[in-house]
Amino acid sequence: MPALTAIITTFNRRKFLGPAIQSVLGQTFGDFELLILDNSSTDGSEELVREFSDRRLRYIKHPAMGISPQRNLGLAEARGEFVAFLDDDDEWLPRKLELELDLFRRGPVSLALTYGGLKWIDTDGRVLNTYTPKLRGRVLQELLSVKDPFTGSASNPMIRIAHAKTVGGYDETVTTGEDWEFYLRLSERFDVDFTHEPVVLIRQHGGPRLVDRVDGKINTEKLVLDRYGPVMSRTTKSFYQQIIGGKWCRVGELRRGRAAIIQAIRTNPLNYKAFLQLILSLGGARFYSSMHRVYRKRTSYTGRA
Repeated sequence: MPALTAIITTFNRRKFLGPAIQSVLGQTFGDFELLILDNSSTDGSEELVREFSDRRLRYIKHPAMGISPQRNLGLAEARGEFVAFLDDDDEWLPRKLELELDLFRRGPVSLALTYGGLKWIDTDGRVLNTYTPKLRGRVLQELLSVKDPFTGSASNPMIRIAHAKTVGGYDETVTTGEDWEFYLRLSERFDVDFTHEPVVLIRQHGGPRLVDRVDGKINTEKLVLDRYGPVMSRTTKSFYQQIIGGKWCRVGELRRGRAAIIQAIRTNPLNYKAFLQLILSLGGARFYSSMHRVYRKRTSYTGRA
């Protein structure tokens, strides 16, 4: 059996899939299997995969499904003790598997996830920004606060499969933010660790995404608020109520959005952003959305999904 399973999840990205595969096969650590899960691509991705003759490669073309069921399929099919996912438009740096597996070998049995630094790149491979990890140990509260990009992408971590299955794998009711929600449950019970060295290139582009819906994000944030609200600080709880309210306003549900924002103010009267959002909501959904786009352009760090 291989020491670990590398999994590329793909859908209609033949342009980037070849370099992604090459970045796995070119790892300094070689005791792995590469499982490619193809979500019913129609762009010739299967023919591209068949051009690779490496014996470690296993290809599964499956019926169309959401990303959470697809990740669970990967966990079920994996033959290694550890798993590392790679999105089809990203690339691993050569020592990614070596560095993250070494952390597991030197760490405690309670270690569930390891990750490393990352670089965000554009479609031509130019580096846009970099990130150096900061969070290790039991990091639930830090993840809930959403002040750190943590892994930055599902293409970064390596995960101990036994611990992933202990927490139930990926929640298939979650359609957006499934990786983050999964990491929250892992961090409740297990440890994480990191290497400072960059291990992955995360590509930023305007290509098709499997999930990017506001209503999906609302559902995920509500799920997290309901589950972890009792252990959140007032500041964090108010933050979730505020961002949920803001999203409702963006999709035209102004009454529902304002109610959530008002609740955020009641939870934390010092939440000045909630007051500002409440005022902006009076201009209507279109005005609110345009102000939100301006805000995101000015404050978002590069690479944030």
